[in-house]
Amino acid sequence: MRYLHKKISASGVLNNNACTFGGFVLGTDGTNDPEITIFDNASAASGEEIAPTTTYDASVLGLNGYTAPSGGISCKNGIYVEITCAGTVEVVVSYG
Repeated sequence: MRYLHKKISASGVLNNNACTFGGFVLGTDGTNDPEITIFDNASAASGEEIAPTTTYDASVLGLNGYTAPSGGISCKNGIYVEITCAGTVEVVVSYG
């Protein structure tokens, strides 16, 4: 499967159609730990979590993220990304 990649820096709808979630990588400001949750939803932070809520350590050098199982995770409704962070974070999501 060929994946698209989209960068976001605040909570919101990434895709509002059925798709396959492939994973994400994130970059932080090095100080503020972001908390990321990915939902199978096209409008809000609700519904089925496809990447569970996780807090990432901003002080760790390099990229953090989540890789979906082989073949990705089917999302019937779309993808909503919930980001909680006191600082700056960039999340690049792969989907197809």
